[in-house]
Amino acid sequence: MVATPVQSHLLGPGSLKIGPTGTAQEFSAQLTNVKLTPSYSASDAITVLSGEVLPGDDELTWALSGTILQAYKKTDLIHWAFVNKMLVLDFDFVPSTANSDYGWKGKVKVVPLEVGGDVKTRNTTDFEFALVGDPTEYNIPLL
Repeated sequence: MVATPVQSHLLGPGSLKIGPTGTAQEFSAQLTNVKLTPSYSASDAITVLSGEVLPGDDELTWALSGTILQAYKKTDLIHWAFVNKMLVLDFDFVPSTANSDYGWKGKVKVVPLEVGGDVKTRNTTDFEFALVGDPTEYNIPLL
């Protein structure tokens, strides 16, 4: 058996687009961190008098999260999230346009984001948008 050589890539330059295909907004210039994170939970099994066991329920959920540099313009993610709050919209995340041969697509529920912070500071905001359903991995050609 041949071992796979060690591989490690930097995150970026990449892209994160949110919105309908053709009019999606690109937010990569504001992101200092972005993650597509699965979360698994399982409820306990239930034993009944007969001795049988009802298995617990499994649940897998996903979130698109990260950290942005705050900008106080109508083109920034804070303003965009406020305008699009509670909408379910498409997203497209490519971790590295130089090294990725795949990206991720799906749907997120947009929620408003925190704004403000320390005076005379380049403030950041953490965000998390829950996915509706599972993401889909898709192939992209390397340049």
